[in-house]
Amino acid sequence: MLFGRSEFMPEGAGISPDTPRKKGLARLVEILSRDLDGIFLSGSLALLACVPAAILVGIFLWMGSLPFCLLAACCTGWLVGPALTGLYDTILRALRDEPGFWWHTYKRVWKQSFKSSILPGMVFTMLWVLVGYAVFALPRITTVSVSFALVLMLDVAILLTLGSYFWMQNALFESSVSKKLSNCIRMFLGFLPQTALSAAFQLAYWLLIAFLIPRCAFVFLLTGLWVPNLLAMMAVYAPIEKSLHLETLIQEKQQF
Repeated sequence: MLFGRSEFMPEGAGISPDTPRKKGLARLVEILSRDLDGIFLSGSLALLACVPAAILVGIFLWMGSLPFCLLAACCTGWLVGPALTGLYDTILRALRDEPGFWWHTYKRVWKQSFKSSILPGMVFTMLWVLVGYAVFALPRITTVSVSFALVLMLDVAILLTLGSYFWMQNALFESSVSKKLSNCIRMFLGFLPQTALSAAFQLAYWLLIAFLIPRCAFVFLLTGLWVPNLLAMMAVYAPIEKSLHLETLIQEKQQF
């Protein structure tokens, strides 16, 4: 095993069912000490799925061609959706303390969500390309107003949080894309304090990575996509579970 622990833990091993879950940093340490293998590998696979899009889009960004950037995102984004769904499924299983073999469940989720993830993956990749193009164009602008920078930062925060809510649903439910998008907006507004905390975690991570790269690129390779998404889900999971009773619904579904 990569981090010296078994990928399977019997249900309830060492923990009483009535024991309240830890919170904050203690909860993060508990999850990482138990499920780091699966979360790290899921994040690495998601990062690997983004490589084709990053290479092609990077080339066309350097050429300054937005249409070709969007075309590249459309052609390669179909890999991103299933990989993010698999990552979120792994994170959510860790948050609800669900035991099992990571690779077995990951493969099953990939197969089950592949078709439903293709189009959303392409669309989200194209949206991120638009943001990337705007950021790439900033050095060419002689005067960048504070309002423009704030609007761009707000766009990034909204896209990060709505993306988190969407891929969370994609890992949990089978429903139409329009229904998931509608739920994204409802959760965004209904859990606004937690949404803001989720956005803060993700923005802080990506700003740190932008500051470190290329001097410490290995930090990004190690933390990949799993660190910001894990922190984002930890910020919003408790109120969503309390409101929607996700774990009860999942347990009832697994019994059939």
